[in-house]
Amino acid sequence: MNHHFSFADGHPSLRLPMSPLKAASARKALENWREPVAEGREKHWYKIARNAAGPARVNIFDEIGWFGITAEELVSELADLEGDIEVHINSPGGSAFDGMAIYNALASRPGNVTTVVDGIAASAASTIAMAGRPRLMSPGGMMMIHDATAMCMGNEADMLDTARMLAKISDNIAGVYAAHSGKTAAEWRDAMRGAGQQGWESWYTAQEAVDAGLADELAARPGPGDTAAGNGWDETIFARWSVPVLDDGAVDNSPWDASRAWANGAAADDPAGFYSGICAGKKAGDPVTQGAHALPHHYHPGDPPNAAGTRNALSRLPQTQDLTNEAAAKAHLNAHMAVISPDTDDSSSHGRTSFIDFDPETWAVVQQALKGAVR
Repeated sequence: MNHHFSFADGHPSLRLPMSPLKAASARKALENWREPVAEGREKHWYKIARNAAGPARVNIFDEIGWFGITAEELVSELADLEGDIEVHINSPGGSAFDGMAIYNALASRPGNVTTVVDGIAASAASTIAMAGRPRLMSPGGMMMIHDATAMCMGNEADMLDTARMLAKISDNIAGVYAAHSGKTAAEWRDAMRGAGQQGWESWYTAQEAVDAGLADELAARPGPGDTAAGNGWDETIFARWSVPVLDDGAVDNSPWDASRAWANGAAADDPAGFYSGICAGKKAGDPVTQGAHALPHHYHPGDPPNAAGTRNALSRLPQTQDLTNEAAAKAHLNAHMAVISPDTDDSSSHGRTSFIDFDPETWAVVQQALKGAVR
């Protein structure tokens, strides 16, 4: 009897027709194949800060779903929040189903829900961004939409079933975009297929997202003397977390010196936050040490990306071992490259269908193949 084991990837799902023994082996491997748990690292993909003087703030700054924390955990915490909330997004996406669940939880929530794309809202993260009332794009932020994608191994019927499932998922996602813009679902399906752009998806700068109807307006930045926006926040939960926000088009074109970046981190008062702010890659280990980070491309958190450093990090990414966020690191660096070199074409890294000779003994190989997929 043929069993199917499905799970959500950065694209919507993977259906693996297999025997019960193989299904059990795969499930066990998938359950164990997650970022190591250390000092609460398993919850680093989102943060919630209650604000006594205004809306609570929710930060979604990592992959969504199986690779991070399931929607169930975030939605349950949202239920405990009262009043208005502000959702900040910097995510390469993840499970289409978890993204839709989070979108529905936010869209049906009473009170004001503001979504702000601080860095990137790609794939499932772009669905979440639609729940805002209003939807804001920070300067330098980007959005990416695409058709749902999956890996399937099986016979003709399995492939056709997967194709029909993907069509339904993509139609649902297009319907969300249509509900919050002046365009039809059919127009959004064309955009999701990359109509008018090279590749199999569509990328939008902050202003392009507003112009296309994927956002309502650009987020205003506080002036040099305006500190009111930070008053009342419980910032202690962010003591070991940092994400740079860049001016649109800001790039450091000086020669890259990785040793200088690492030395800056070692001398910082908060090395963990500093390393996180200058590096795209994460590894297991104590986050205050250099060994828990990889692929630096800034000199200080909040600095513009160094063009040579970003190119260097992208070239070294495939050879960098033991990354716990490979897909997120790639999306982060590619977002910088879209500003550094707007004509960069990353379509060669996208695949439609992959065929893998699967058995329990080669599951480690399957893992590595999946980790290399763009989500």
